[in-house]
Amino acid sequence: MKRLSLLFFFYLATVNTTFSQEIIKGLKNTVSLVQKSAKIPSIKNKDGSTIVLRYKESEGLMVTMGKNGKNSDFSGPFPNALMVQVGEMDIDKDGKLEILVGSRTSPESVEVEIYKKAEFEIFYKLWSTLTGFDSFEFTGDGHIKLYDTKGNFGLYTIMEDGKLNAM
Repeated sequence: MKRLSLLFFFYLATVNTTFSQEIIKGLKNTVSLVQKSAKIPSIKNKDGSTIVLRYKESEGLMVTMGKNGKNSDFSGPFPNALMVQVGEMDIDKDGKLEILVGSRTSPESVEVEIYKKAEFEIFYKLWSTLTGFDSFEFTGDGHIKLYDTKGNFGLYTIMEDGKLNAM
């Protein structure tokens, strides 16, 4: 019985750690990668492009995009990142999906890059960069929750220029 209780405790600790690692909360189409991983996860975006994450010892975590048979560096590399998470979401209610690239450089420091694609454009361009303590949650209505390491959050509105305004 003690062994079973101990195994259950380790399972709960692992599940809790896995969820607390998430940089960008609330995304449905997302993928992440940690340092020194041999996995090569990818996601297919609504516009037909594919984002691939990989790790190279010499460069760190890398984010590449493939579209129409061509591959190119999308963001990074992130040589000091412990984890990178990528996803897509319409964060400002304009009907167009943005690509979000989150990186964790320490247990208390995260950064999210927001990429937009203008109408009739082929490539995404960096629109804004946000820095926080633990994680972000994009609610999909133009609001962002910035979480600290204790689970407390502040609610912000993202402005047209990509800057945050406290609510």
